[in-house]
Amino acid sequence: MGLSDEQLLNMKLKRNSILETAIILFSEKGYEGTTVQNIAKAAGVSFGSVFTYFDNKEHLFHSAVIEPLHTYSQQLLNFNPDAEDFMNELKNMIIHHIDVFSGLSNYLNLVVFVIAQNKHHKSTFEELDDFHAKLKDKLIVLVKKGQTLGLLKIQDPAYTAISYTSLLMGLRLNLIDDPQSTLWEDFVPFAIQLFGPERQ
Repeated sequence: MGLSDEQLLNMKLKRNSILETAIILFSEKGYEGTTVQNIAKAAGVSFGSVFTYFDNKEHLFHSAVIEPLHTYSQQLLNFNPDAEDFMNELKNMIIHHIDVFSGLSNYLNLVVFVIAQNKHHKSTFEELDDFHAKLKDKLIVLVKKGQTLGLLKIQDPAYTAISYTSLLMGLRLNLIDDPQSTLWEDFVPFAIQLFGPERQ
């Protein structure tokens, strides 16, 4: 007999709880400093329950990094280089990106850990790097379009894209302000300047 809808929902909720707890603990204590027992206890589940959903600690760690990335990647890649109103699209993209990054405190700490320990978590790092390459490439297309339209100064599109993503990362890692703080939107004009807007 198959599982009921209620049982399936409970399993999904329990798995999500384990994953969310893993993100927090891995981001705070690193991979070696976090045990499956730590995660199970903090998530309020039994030690064995963790292995119902994840093969081992490395699988749990990989899932904690990559599964949220699928959601965030859709949000961060949601801009149109060919938009009719280019400058409005650029501004809205930046507002949206800063809004997304403002809520990534624990997760972004985990991403930084993977980058620093990339040789120890090679497959996880490669997936992160693939996403960064996709975002950078789409930003380059955006910059080139703005330059072609005469709306952005001629400067290296790749450096512009990297400078912009570095700003997004740096803001979240350096600021402890709540995502609801109005401080975040104050950085929008500074981010726009990285793209080299021509004076209209």
